[in-house]
Parts: sequence; structure tokens; C-alpha cells
Amino acid sequence: MILSFHPCIDADLNGIVAGRAPGPGEASMVKRADAIILPQGVRQDLYDLCRKYTNRVFPNYDLRFQNPGKIGDIILFRTTAIPHPETYLFENVTDFHSQFPAGKDRFPFTFPFVLKGNYGGEGRMVYRIDNPHELQTILDQLRAMENSGTRGFIVQQWIDHGGRDVRVVVLHDRLISYWRIQRDPQQFLTNLSAGGTIDLESDHHLLEKAEDVVHRFCQQTGVNLAGIDLIFDQNDKSKQPLFLEINYWFGRRFFGSSEAYYAELKKAVKRWLASFDPQWANHIH
Repeated sequence: MILSFHPCIDADLNGIVAGRAPGPGEASMVKRADAIILPQGVRQDLYDLCRKYTNRVFPNYDLRFQNPGKIGDIILFRTTAIPHPETYLFENVTDFHSQFPAGKDRFPFTFPFVLKGNYGGEGRMVYRIDNPHELQTILDQLRAMENSGTRGFIVQQWIDHGGRDVRVVVLHDRLISYWRIQRDPQQFLTNLSAGGTIDLESDHHLLEKAEDVVHRFCQQTGVNLAGIDLIFDQNDKSKQPLFLEINYWFGRRFFGSSEAYYAELKKAVKRWLASFDPQWANHIH
């Protein structure tokens, strides 16, 4: 029996758990399921319940919950020896000042560098820091946010990416890659929400390089639904892709609409189910 908690994917048995913890009814369904489909925004309590009874859960979010946020991404990249920009992790602003006291010439990067809050997508809480005044302004903002429970950030080496990065979308066994180009020289973010545009035509050999390292990363970690961002250093002749972050919840603008995205997602779910039993794909309607 195939169980789906995804509102856009119908299976043998369907359930909706939105904004609450799963109850006895959901637990009963989970115990009977051979495989389970979950929404991208699944809460950890429902995910943990499903994983308690089966390892056939899509998507595989084991590492998402073990290594949350951008800090978690970097810890995962370090653990798996994935190339990425040099990065420092901070639990809070006090931790930053403890590691790099004011007035001490110990900071590892020259300006500019990049500061990213632990949470936030579509370029939110991502800043290019060009001088000490900008750094202090952002640190003050982060300290104010700590009062509401939002903590943690990373400081990352600035990489000259030439105004573009690569997004590789992982849909089970299918990888889709494209450039995100920022034409505005005053804007370093390439996100589509920040004015970036999609380019499918340029430098296919580099897109293939990005897909190759993402494929190996996914084989190593089990990640099977994500938008993974990478950059190429303009000054690196080896053209080694550098991982930036993993977006387990990613925008659908590339697909044209949510409807088109869900059609591709359903195909991926069917292929995933068929990897266990060819007949199981027929249980998705």
C-alpha cells in the first residue's frame, strides 16, 4: 500500500497533516504503508514518524533534519569533502566577537566577503559585506533577531562568479541544470526574485560539471529532492564547481508554473517507486 501525505499526489491512501503534529490516525496509516510520499514542507515530527516504520520515504530528508539551515549545509559539505568556499560558522553574534574580537587583526577575509543568516531562502538574509560599517550594521540586525529565537550565521569567502551561478534541481534520478544570470552589476545575488534571469544555453560543459558533482553528492548522501546552488570561481582555471547551499524548498519559476512542477514531481515519484517494485508506480494516480 502506497501512502501519500502530499496534497498534489494521490496514492492508495491519502492523508493531510498541515500545521499540527501527526496523531493516532496518521500513525495507523504509516504502520500499514509500504512506501510514503511527503510534501516538501513536511514537519520533522511527521517525517520522524514515517522513518520510524520504513526507509521508503520520499523525499529523503534525513540530512535536512540532521543538518538544518546554512550552517548544516556547511557541516555536511565538510563531512562529505564537497568543495565549497572557505566558511566560518557562528552560533550567534557573541560567538563571532569571541572568535574575532574587535580591534584584533585576526579576521580571515579581506573585504568583500559574504554573510548569510542560518535560515532564509530566495536570497533573504544574504549580504555582501564591503566595509566595517556594513558588517556592524548587519551584526546589529542579527543580534536584534536573536531576541526572537533566530540565531546562527555563516561568513564566507567572496568568490568572483562573474554575476552568475548554477542551480541543479534534483528530482530523484533526474538532474536539471541552468545558469542564473544577474545583469545588474550593483546586485550580487543571482536569485530570480532578485532580478536574475535563466540561461540554458551558455557553457554546457560547465553545467555538465555541476551536474556530475551533484550526482556524486546525491549518491553519497541520499538527497533526492532539492535545488542545489553552485558557483565557478572566475579566477580558477580548473573550473571546479563550488557548492553554496542546498534548498530543500525551492522556487518553481523555471518550470513555468506550480502545475508544471508537480507534473514533473509526480513522474519522479513514480520512478522512485518503480525502483522498489515496477508495479508500485501504478499506485500513483
